[in-house]
Amino acid sequence: MPTQSNNQKSKLGLYMAMGVGAAAIGFSIAAIPFLTPALRTHALPYVPATTKQIDNVFKAVKEFSREKCLTKFAPSEQKPVRLIDLGSGDGRIVFEAAKQGFHATGVELNSMLYIYSKYKTLTTWRDKPGLFRPVFKRADFWKINMTEYDLIVVFGVQGMMRDLASKLKEEMKPDCLIVSCRFPISSYKSVYRLEEELDGVWIYDKECLNNLIEEEKKTENKPIDEDDDDD
Repeated sequence: MPTQSNNQKSKLGLYMAMGVGAAAIGFSIAAIPFLTPALRTHALPYVPATTKQIDNVFKAVKEFSREKCLTKFAPSEQKPVRLIDLGSGDGRIVFEAAKQGFHATGVELNSMLYIYSKYKTLTTWRDKPGLFRPVFKRADFWKINMTEYDLIVVFGVQGMMRDLASKLKEEMKPDCLIVSCRFPISSYKSVYRLEEELDGVWIYDKECLNNLIEEEKKTENKPIDEDDDDD
């Protein structure tokens, strides 16, 4: 009897070890799409946008349009406004944009987040007159040309914003707007800002990206002082 009991305990221990091992492998595989961005030159971590942040994106665009008497960014069935979200994550910005009538596209490199967004589109989106179905692309947004879009939304990180500005300056349409969330595009003055700490939003047009703020110009043009050697 003791031998049979020991065998049962050994099998139970083996099964538990196999279960833990399988769970660890599964977790490792699932984590790969979230960890690999950290190995890239410009890592864009997945941090879900809050409801407040999403609201502020569209609030800022509407208020800026009202201040400048612009109608271009008010979507309609006859006049679609093309919006792209760079690093769209689980798609929440894109879904909200589509609900508001934008022709919305999300670009996401993380395969699991991309699949989730596609699945959510198939299972929850209901086509309605005047609304465009959300579009999701699994791609590196650094390799996507931005010439066809009217609004470019990015929840960026401080270290990549200058390089992103250089890319967008070359590709964006003359009347396109950039909506930068969480962080401004350093060294460039925005045309509109809605500052609410981490929920802040800054809007830039193409003209903004052609002009460094004066402080940055002085820094870039300042000659390097050579230390005088008095010895």
